[in-house]
Amino acid sequence: MSGNRDYSCEIMSLIVLTVLSALSHFWYIMIAICIVIALAGAALLISILLIRLRRRLLAGLLDSALGPASSKNARPRADVSVNISQGTRPSIPVA
Repeated sequence: MSGNRDYSCEIMSLIVLTVLSALSHFWYIMIAICIVIALAGAALLISILLIRLRRRLLAGLLDSALGPASSKNARPRADVSVNISQGTRPSIPVA
């Protein structure tokens, strides 16, 4: 047997298999990162919805606990802004 054997085909196949394996693991990692980001986004959305729901429930409980007397004394915001705008004068005289 001759000792001049060419191993280029085996070396190239090893390199190709290594690159393909690395790419395969890369895509697994990318898919896992996307799943984690999606779960974090869903958790953030659910927490925002729960916070809004809790605020509405607390506001409803406070309104019912204070009774109708608190709503009689409260002035609408539109009335307050109209009264303020009618009573003020412009700082620059208009000719």
